[in-house]
Amino acid sequence: MQTGGPPNQPVIFFDYSTSRAQEVPSRLLAGYRGYLMTDDYAGYNGPGVRPAVERMGCWAHARRKFVEAQKVQPKGKTGRADIALNLVNKLYGIGRDLKEVGDEHRHESRQQNSLPVLAQLHIWLEKTQPQMTVQNALGKAISYLASNWIKLARYTEAGYLPIDNNAGERAIRPFVIGRKNWRFSDTAKGATASAQL
Repeated sequence: MQTGGPPNQPVIFFDYSTSRAQEVPSRLLAGYRGYLMTDDYAGYNGPGVRPAVERMGCWAHARRKFVEAQKVQPKGKTGRADIALNLVNKLYGIGRDLKEVGDEHRHESRQQNSLPVLAQLHIWLEKTQPQMTVQNALGKAISYLASNWIKLARYTEAGYLPIDNNAGERAIRPFVIGRKNWRFSDTAKGATASAQL
């Protein structure tokens, strides 16, 4: 599934494949030029390394990992996951305040307000990462954040770029919810029929 288009005329494209292999997004994005927001799945690496494609990361995916780490912290104690979540939530708060403004104003505000928060988060990341192991939830969250940092910060490059791919996630939600009810979609024709409906 792909989403795009102007905010007032979003486009959603559903395509079914039996595989998540790199060939699928490479085929769907053949000739594409511009920004590409994905999760960290390696199958997107092919299209994401072409010179005309700027790969973006999704803050909702990064945030979710810190939420998982927060759940395993000792009850009633503030931990490192809380620090990261507080800063990520500030980024989202800035975005909420800019929801109704134009792209140019949003870009200026991100430069003025989001970049300092990103700098603060990056300093925290560089200080914290050497003290962590990737064997626990917090270590995994920090590792994800570090390995995707450039892609995650890229949304500040333009006012029209989203902070996350939640619009795409919402578009596929009916399929995720209905998956158990649609057992007949075990063939390409059945899945194609579901996508068309």
